[in-house]
Amino acid sequence: RTMGYITLFEKLTKTESLDFLENKGQLIFFVKENNAKKAAGKLGSNLKRLSNLLKKKIKILELSEDPKKFVEGLIFPLEPSLIELKEGKIILSFRTTEERARIIGRNGSNLEFLSKLVENHHKLKLKVIS
Repeated sequence: RTMGYITLFEKLTKTESLDFLENKGQLIFFVKENNAKKAAGKLGSNLKRLSNLLKKKIKILELSEDPKKFVEGLIFPLEPSLIELKEGKIILSFRTTEERARIIGRNGSNLEFLSKLVENHHKLKLKVIS
């Protein structure tokens, strides 16, 4: 099934998928830096078509060498008031408790998922402060 998702994504978007994950019914495709717009298509047409075909939510993320840019892409549309790289950790701070709660998720599930992604791609820990 995974290979089918990747093949369909690459055929529809004409963009190479570097990595793929499925999380809570959402399909996440990782593409090269600066290729997310191309993959999404004009006005998100490729995204909509793929989502309708697979009957799942689709997210396209850019794999960036810069850990800060990578994390910003992961948490988009939320914008942290602080994103800092310090002692092997990426530290995030948000203006409101609502934003912070969205990042952490119920029982810390979102934070755990984001932490695993950051750990896998950049060998860094993720920490959210108030």
